[in-house]
Amino acid sequence: MQEYKEDEIRDITDEILDHMMSPRNYGKIDNASGVGMGVDPQTNEFALIYLDIDSDESIKDIKFSCNACQDTIIAGSMFTEMIKEETLKYGKETAALMAQKIKSAPPKQQACSGMVIKAFDAAALHVEEKKAGSIEEMKKLELDTSCEGVENKEQ
Repeated sequence: MQEYKEDEIRDITDEILDHMMSPRNYGKIDNASGVGMGVDPQTNEFALIYLDIDSDESIKDIKFSCNACQDTIIAGSMFTEMIKEETLKYGKETAALMAQKIKSAPPKQQACSGMVIKAFDAAALHVEEKKAGSIEEMKKLELDTSCEGVENKEQ
């Protein structure tokens, strides 16, 4: 088992621990307005975001699921909580802000959190494409950077 230094443990906030132990909004929405997948093409890990958008472009419900590490689950839980019941525009702005902020995170966390952002971006695109007549089941976007072979530590 990996041993952690005291300063590494202090970096884990109560909020992060809470989302790790009890993820919010994990699951699937049947008949979603949009479904997006963010995928790491090198590892085949992925995150899915399901959006239920109402007529005034508000996010009535949002769920996520994934085949990925704990960092992705935490990011999915926190991100979905931040934008649930907000407008789709707010969700897009929050995703863009999150994408900027994670650039200072360790490389593995960048990739894992980026998977959630890509999944949301794909779901938002899917909403737009469905309005334009698309019958695709989901939209998929690939990560620019893989977590393949990257340790979860500052480099």
